[in-house]
Amino acid sequence: MPLFGNAGDEAAVSERVSRLLAGVVDAATAYAGPWRRAHLRLLISERLHQRHRVETRYGSLVFVSTHARALEAPREFFSREPETLAWIEGFAPGAVFWDIGANVGVYSLYAGLRGDIEVLAFEPSAPSYAALCANLAANRLNRVRAYCIALADETRLGTLNMSQSYPGSVYNAFEQEVDMTGAALAIERRQPALGISPDDLIERLAAPAPNHIKLDVDSTETAILRGAARLLRAPALLSVLVETAAGETAQNRAIDALLVEAGFRADSSGRGGDVTVNVIYRR
Repeated sequence: MPLFGNAGDEAAVSERVSRLLAGVVDAATAYAGPWRRAHLRLLISERLHQRHRVETRYGSLVFVSTHARALEAPREFFSREPETLAWIEGFAPGAVFWDIGANVGVYSLYAGLRGDIEVLAFEPSAPSYAALCANLAANRLNRVRAYCIALADETRLGTLNMSQSYPGSVYNAFEQEVDMTGAALAIERRQPALGISPDDLIERLAAPAPNHIKLDVDSTETAILRGAARLLRAPALLSVLVETAAGETAQNRAIDALLVEAGFRADSSGRGGDVTVNVIYRR
């Protein structure tokens, strides 16, 4: 139960307390000259970055959080998508796993912690990618290779339309201005980005072809699958977990059609978030 009666009250109190404490820091450093004061305040901010340890079946994972909303990663590690954790646990040793829309790296970290599979993580949002890299460094997971690129229907320079820009934010779309339901994005920032099709990633850049793909980008899943036409037909690709919108949508139907045509069938589903569902497709 929230300490202050409900989540809204608790958030409001937390906001007031944070402002009060920030004022204390401002007052305590007011004696210094401008550059010294700025240096002190930034040092204090760095020392207050939060580190949380999550104990898993493969060992401990450390999450470094620099934004309040990024705390969802360690706080909801086991409760948010238990079906995704179980899916990763079922990979055969030696498998190659692509995490498309890795965000701050929850599932890339978990897969990498296994130690017996190869992981490629793709996250085009610069703030989330920085957080992903910080988490990989904190856990010394050199086995996980992370790339700040957007997977897309074709290889080109473009724009990542971001509804929010804090580390761990969601609802960002490469070269698209609507989300997975077809609703218009409220765009806060437009970030130049490199888009690469999955087929080009393998055929032109020699990326290891995946045995398992997690596809969770909140918007351009259909475009990414179109850019993976040859990959989807490769016998070595065994499963694809796609986060879809809850309920019937045009994009859900398009995703299902593309995967069924490539020889997959929806095997199971589970809650992906408040308004999303994870569907696991297998051959």
